[in-house]
Amino acid sequence: MSSLDKIRHAPDADTAIQEVIAARRTSMDPKDMFGGPRDWVDQGLPTFAFVLANVIWGLDVAIRAAIGTVLVLVLVRLVMRETLRHAFSGVFGVAFAAFIAKKTGKDENFFLPGIITNLVYGFVFLVSALVRKPLVGAIMRALMDKPKAWHDHPQVRRAMTEVTFAWAAVFLLRFSVMEALRRLDLTVVLGVAKIVMGYPLYIAALLLTMPYVKRRTASVPSFEPVAEGEAEAGGEDAAEDAEHPV
Repeated sequence: MSSLDKIRHAPDADTAIQEVIAARRTSMDPKDMFGGPRDWVDQGLPTFAFVLANVIWGLDVAIRAAIGTVLVLVLVRLVMRETLRHAFSGVFGVAFAAFIAKKTGKDENFFLPGIITNLVYGFVFLVSALVRKPLVGAIMRALMDKPKAWHDHPQVRRAMTEVTFAWAAVFLLRFSVMEALRRLDLTVVLGVAKIVMGYPLYIAALLLTMPYVKRRTASVPSFEPVAEGEAEAGGEDAAEDAEHPV
């Protein structure tokens, strides 16, 4: 193959990016990103243990109960040879929350790291929507089997921006409710709110996201990509016509 042919057939940057996204999509399991029912239950157990132990025995025992619970969950997963990805993130989260509560001597501050995390997420999602770079759109590019032209369509971008605003509202709602309860020193109610407004609210938002996006983008053309063989054949024919004009 000549140098000119190599240049002609070399993939451009956009094609290379799309190939990387396609490869990532085929190897991506949504459960790895969002967890499953077992992960959702495990996420609430340390909080439940903390609140219950705190009511009965006080802060020190509550901290040990929360850490002990999350370590038991990790041990169970090890024995059953299940994935530890979400379990390990839970260990670090509970350990840091326990450190904050112990350091300040206030049981309500066990929830402070999660409250701050929701504020950060809400702010990032909100800013991404305001600058027209919606985070939900970036996530959908990795999850949906749609060409770049579809994602770049104005109607699709509007839908992704609207959904990103909605997710920002979810995170900011969590922050507002839980921070208000923390300031009122309502630890038991705060623990309940953390569980109820955790995965249940998160799952509800997820279940509403895809139907909304599909409804808002129903009239957008599919932009089916041209088969590689057809594209190459068409390119060669055009090149021959250019070299031998009638």
